[in-house]
Amino acid sequence: MAPTNISRRGPNGIVFVDCSDVDDGVFDRTYRDVLQPAFRPAELDTLDAMRTAFRTPFPGRFGTIALRSGEPVAAALAEYDAASEVLLLGYLAVRSDQRGRGTGSALLSDSLPRWRENARPVAVLAEVEDPRCYEAGPYGDPAARLRMYERVGWRLLPVPYFQPALGQGLPRVRGLLLIGHALDGAAVPGAHLVRFLDRYLAECEGPEAVRSDAEYLALRKRIESWPGEVPLWPMSRLSEVPLARHG
Repeated sequence: MAPTNISRRGPNGIVFVDCSDVDDGVFDRTYRDVLQPAFRPAELDTLDAMRTAFRTPFPGRFGTIALRSGEPVAAALAEYDAASEVLLLGYLAVRSDQRGRGTGSALLSDSLPRWRENARPVAVLAEVEDPRCYEAGPYGDPAARLRMYERVGWRLLPVPYFQPALGQGLPRVRGLLLIGHALDGAAVPGAHLVRFLDRYLAECEGPEAVRSDAEYLALRKRIESWPGEVPLWPMSRLSEVPLARHG
């Protein structure tokens, strides 16, 4: 566990600490006990990739672990893309036996202001399962997760979103929503959003996918249908958000 002078007290006996301030054992247990049970294999980077990105201070990478009695109970990991000025909350997870206690919202309340202050992003985004496509199960309850995000100020981007394939042989992850943290306004700058998604897809699947993939071009067309900014909708408008095309 990190020394107390670099940890932050949270509710219910929780301590928040940056990923770079824990030892490898704590970080590995966070991956094994918190992240792996919360995300399907196609949604999760490898432990080695996570270590490289978050265990050592790496520009544009932010990670916070919630500890109770020295053991990880939740984690939030984010990446800032300087070219688009977008911060992506790539992973937020609470250990299954700790869900429903306000740990996830407390973790975000601790992390987001510090990340914003450090990176100064024009937008903060996250990918979450669409409850229209996924039922509650071993990876969590998508409807409850969306309510948690709503309580702490997140809103919907009304676009047909999918997660690019994260590695060779892995599929795209469909049935997802792209959401944004609405602290600084009711919309996301469209040009920044397109730049971010272009870079995300090119990094994962190659530049040709950005130029010619029909599914991605449909997503871009939807974004570009709004002049200037893409609105952030309240969660109550979920039924109006289009789903990504399959196949």
